Amino acid sequence: MKSITSKPVKQNREALEKIAHSFRALSEPTRLAILQELKSGSKTVNELVDAIGTSQPNISKQLRILFDGGFVSKQQQGIFVNYQLQDDFVLRLCELVCDRLNQRARASIPHYSI
Repeated sequence: MKSITSKPVKQNREALEKIAHSFRALSEPTRLAILQELKSGSKTVNELVDAIGTSQPNISKQLRILFDGGFVSKQQQGIFVNYQLQDDFVLRLCELVCDRLNQRARASIPHYSI
């Protein structure tokens, strides 16, 4: 992963569209719940439906978006399709966002002392 302190490269419009597409793939709570479930290993659509508590068509739709975004991969096993995280990149990205939110939350907590 490139360091954010390295010299920035100005991206063209097409590259910026691809970057925005990746962020949009992560902008829905159900998709984040799916990623959270897949942290523990591969799962079928039915297992994700049971774990997340939404409909099978909705889980399938969200998985398709995550797959198209390159965040999950799938493997056919008989009549079932198992989905898993493509790699740990998305978890590192989510960790960065969560760390930032935690820092901001801690900063807004009043500190009292005598």
